[in-house]
Amino acid sequence: DSIKFRISVAAGGTIEARVGSATGNIIASKKIEAPQQQGAGAFRGFGGRATTVASKINTLGITGPQTVVFVYREPEVPATDKETLDLAASADIAIVFAGTDQSTGREESDRFSLKLPGNQEELIKAVAAVNPNTIVVLQGMGMVEVEDFKNNPNIPGMIWTGYNGQAQGTAIAKILFGEVNPGGKLSISWYKSVRDLPEFNDYTLRGGKGKSGRTYWYYDKDVSYEFGYGLSYTAFEYSNFDISKKSITPNEKVTVTFDIKNTGNADGDEIAQVYVRTPESPASLQRPIKRLKGFKRITIPAGQTKTVSIDIDCSDLWFWDAGNDKITFDKGRYIFEIGASSKDIKGRVEANMNGDYDAILSTVVIDCSNIVFRPGNTGQTSLTASLSDDSFLDISKAKIIYKSNNPSVASVDENGQVKAIRPGVASVFAYVNYKGTTVSNSCPVKVMPDLTPAEITVGGKKINGFNKDIKAYSYLLKENSKIPVVKASASNKDIEVNITQAGEVPGTAVVIFIDNNTLEKNSFYINFDINSTSDEFNGGSLGNKWEWVRENDATHSLSAKSGSITITSEPGDVSEGSNNAKNILLQSANTDWTIETKLVGSRAPSQPENAGIIAYENDDNFVKLIFRAVIKTTRQRGAQPGTIDFLIEENGIAKSVASFNLKSEIVGENALLLKLEKKGNIYTASYSADGEAFKTLGTGDALLKDIRAGLFACDGVITQSMTSTYYFDSDTSKPDTPFNVSFDYFHIINSGLK
Repeated sequence: DSIKFRISVAAGGTIEARVGSATGNIIASKKIEAPQQQGAGAFRGFGGRATTVASKINTLGITGPQTVVFVYREPEVPATDKETLDLAASADIAIVFAGTDQSTGREESDRFSLKLPGNQEELIKAVAAVNPNTIVVLQGMGMVEVEDFKNNPNIPGMIWTGYNGQAQGTAIAKILFGEVNPGGKLSISWYKSVRDLPEFNDYTLRGGKGKSGRTYWYYDKDVSYEFGYGLSYTAFEYSNFDISKKSITPNEKVTVTFDIKNTGNADGDEIAQVYVRTPESPASLQRPIKRLKGFKRITIPAGQTKTVSIDIDCSDLWFWDAGNDKITFDKGRYIFEIGASSKDIKGRVEANMNGDYDAILSTVVIDCSNIVFRPGNTGQTSLTASLSDDSFLDISKAKIIYKSNNPSVASVDENGQVKAIRPGVASVFAYVNYKGTTVSNSCPVKVMPDLTPAEITVGGKKINGFNKDIKAYSYLLKENSKIPVVKASASNKDIEVNITQAGEVPGTAVVIFIDNNTLEKNSFYINFDINSTSDEFNGGSLGNKWEWVRENDATHSLSAKSGSITITSEPGDVSEGSNNAKNILLQSANTDWTIETKLVGSRAPSQPENAGIIAYENDDNFVKLIFRAVIKTTRQRGAQPGTIDFLIEENGIAKSVASFNLKSEIVGENALLLKLEKKGNIYTASYSADGEAFKTLGTGDALLKDIRAGLFACDGVITQSMTSTYYFDSDTSKPDTPFNVSFDYFHIINSGLK
């Protein structure tokens, strides 16, 4: 379980070996000493030799080929300096804030250690050494090792909190200044050291064979802070312990009562806890040391006493019987421990468990072989049921009744077979009765209307190659052609057909098949246009087929770069409601087509600048193939050339179909070729970074009408998909130089039905 590598660094620090990425699981870590002599050639690693470092490859269960990424961490700065310590020494009280963040560990990257990261522990001890009233506030993802400073006499108190909301600073301040008396308790055990726990990939809960168990259930050694531990600014005294029954069965409830007195000078909350032990359970069953089975938070004014009652349902005292796949109850003595934590037990009461558990019907699940039907289709339901002891019921021993809440839509017979009658929605119920207890459940059934066209004709002719799954068809007309009339009929007489004819060329006829019972719709677009126009941008002005959306003539030019149109990005975008991008250059392209352009930037784009090809119906419905900035994260190092992104937005809802991170900046002579192809409602995006071979980026589906296509460049906006990126950095600062994008040409080849 080791890794061997050779590496040199120019200064001290730490080398981490991580799996898969710079944020993946750490499998090895090695500190590097700083070189004694600085200057050219003063590199210090392992003297040019390979070194072997202990790793956790096997411990983490890593198998098969893996990519290992080496991450360099700069040397830790000193924990303190004289000025800081002098300030701490001069204060009445010193407060040290420490803890963990996402760089310590997160969902896809586990912690390598339970120690406070960096030199925070040294900082705490250094401040405590000069100030006898040092308070430590810890905020983190879980426990950390605190043994080296928790008993320091100069640290009279510590506060721990998880990650909270925007008012967490105010909340912590109120606790520190005594405006609020804390009453929380730990929901985990704080172990003294990671060495007290089994290996990382050992999921054994009970321990044994020289290994410690896990959690307060099975861990029997000393800990820093036990499960349920927590202090406040007052003290509490427990007394008068009692239990409502000395003999119990699994089928009843028992109440534990006791008194709590606030013996301090401050009003406060106490969370009283009841743990259950079963000392007479056979040792071979390895039952837990104790289990929390009840708790209650009580507010008690200073000097007052309150009687506390905690009800415990004896059916919750079960253990799992793996041999019989159901719960079981141990007979004999049950000890109910009342305390302020799992170790701070204030009193005990006992009861004797007898009798058997009376399992009743608890859960019924009905499933249908199909939940979406066409009229006349049938489907068979299946039924399972379980008892309150988690065993499965032999369904043949129960009485079952099936019902439909809408039999005119879907009926069900006595055997649970469903038959679809007409379009609509129904629920099929199963009522199961076992030993006098009835439990029901249902499954949904939707009967879909047949919205398939009987036929669609254009100019009196059926659409050539019509497919019910293709929703858009394009007709390439000659100039001055009349607009063909579109007609359609439905396969089902109950379906309404709504046709909106194209008003002109270019234009789109919309055919909608509607079921007025379910309100389901099936739409088809018939697009009409003539040939679009390619442009080499060699002239002094644009052709009359071009038009601008939100034009700013000061930020586009045909002369800034010869033979190109150059657009300078400005604030705004066309994305997720931010519909304010300027200088979108468009021409009619309401057919099928292939569009290609060649672009180059004046510099690499800065987040979230972008530019490229757009197929545009309006600001809420479009397809974009763009060159944009790489989404910025706090973990990035070095230059980020940019990303190619293929996006579709329909009715204001955007999605990224595919993306690819470029390896070289698109500047100077290093241009990028983009190609977007439309066929019906299917769009295919391709790119070429070498100017020769195109690579397919992705394919997406978008139903657009009255389409215009062209080019654009804009500053962009931060989108929701960006903010969901791990370690997202919201910085949108830009260089002083503008982002100018020059498009060398716009080539379009139209196609379509005749």
